[in-house]
Amino acid sequence: MKKSLYMIVLIAAAVVLGSLIGNVVFGSLKWLGYSRVFSFEPGTFINIDVLKLTFGITVQFNVAQIILVLVAIFVYYKTAPKLIPGK
Repeated sequence: MKKSLYMIVLIAAAVVLGSLIGNVVFGSLKWLGYSRVFSFEPGTFINIDVLKLTFGITVQFNVAQIILVLVAIFVYYKTAPKLIPGK
């Protein structure tokens, strides 16, 4: 349980930090901000006068996030056995 939580925290930190880095880079590091958007928006399911119900999902990744997630996975495998002893 502790190892799973540790990995989730590392990956979440990598995604947030990668998003920040991807949004602020400029100049020769502009390629870190290159991103792709994947979305599924089927439209409106229920549309009555009082309520409009729509479901959809949009995911956006940039190069910095992917690099930092890979670094986070590497860091997890190197540090988890030392920080959280297993059974």
